Amino acid sequence: MKSKIIKLLAGKASKKEKIQLLLAFLGSSTAVLTALVIVVASLLLVIFIGGASQTTSTDGGIEGGGISVSEMTMQWKDKVTKEAEKNGIPDMVNPLLGIIEAETQGNAIRYPDVMQSSESQGNAPNTISDPYTSIEVGVKYFASLVKAHRDMDLLNLIQAYNFGPGFLSFSTNNYDLNRAIAFSNKYAHGVQVTYTNPVAVNLGYTYRYDYGNMFYAMIVKQYLTPKSSGLPGGSSDMAKVAQAEIDEGLHVGGQKYWSWYGYGGRVEWCAVFVSYVAAKANVNMEKFAYCPTGIQNFKQKNEWQPVGVEPKDGWVIFFDWDADGISDHVGIVKSYSNGTVYTLEGNSGDSTKERNYGKTSQYIMGYGTPK
Repeated sequence: MKSKIIKLLAGKASKKEKIQLLLAFLGSSTAVLTALVIVVASLLLVIFIGGASQTTSTDGGIEGGGISVSEMTMQWKDKVTKEAEKNGIPDMVNPLLGIIEAETQGNAIRYPDVMQSSESQGNAPNTISDPYTSIEVGVKYFASLVKAHRDMDLLNLIQAYNFGPGFLSFSTNNYDLNRAIAFSNKYAHGVQVTYTNPVAVNLGYTYRYDYGNMFYAMIVKQYLTPKSSGLPGGSSDMAKVAQAEIDEGLHVGGQKYWSWYGYGGRVEWCAVFVSYVAAKANVNMEKFAYCPTGIQNFKQKNEWQPVGVEPKDGWVIFFDWDADGISDHVGIVKSYSNGTVYTLEGNSGDSTKERNYGKTSQYIMGYGTPK
């Protein structure tokens, strides 16, 4: 402890060491401390950790944008990102931050178990007393749900974080609030408790069943609603239609698009999203569900431009995440400005999103240029 204090005074303590010192300080306080201590401690947490945003929501603080959470929750972004990458779900940072916001608003002073992950280990609630451990356990648990049920809608996986994995056997692949309500009702044996969360009230409820929280996925979803980047949108019909789809909502799971294409169940839907937009915009483009097929179609019609050019709004942008020469993602160019390509995409983290990349990004393969 002494060495950590010396490092703190020297300005060399890590974020984790700062939090551990703060929690140790609070742990030594007596039970007589009032709510004033909590307020002061919350202020100290911001000072100790540093780097907090001055606003309570962010449109671009996280790659992909479209998340709105408290400053306290945003404090954990780096740790969540590290654990998400370690557990093989790097595209799930936003949902994980949304879970933290729903559980504790990121307040490690009141709730050291910031992800409320103690129960996922079979322990009593709030057994975990360190926020870093909480995130490690919570992310690992959520990753296990994702990897075991890749065909499930994201909202189902989020709901299962609250209910437990048994919900995924009870549910269908596509999220349905009525299934969540029925599951909670079944295991609560019909027992209701008063519940006035604004999300529930807006859905017409003033109660929930006394088993988990049947509105959990909808509560987290509110923090993931995409927001416009505020940049000028494209003038092309493709860009306009794609922007309208994103402004409409997350479209988690992409059912609107893959069912339109003719699939009876969920598929990787970035390409069918582009095909849907093209059809709705009356663009002369052959629909495709497999990215390499789309590239082949454009090249055969001499409608292809390589990476490095300045793209126009409405162009179809292809990506290669693995550097293996095979495209595995596709989106639509919204606009281009000062070396940055702004895009509108489907199936980015299993939802619709606005993103951006450098013009010469190693991940961009090139562009289809439909007429």
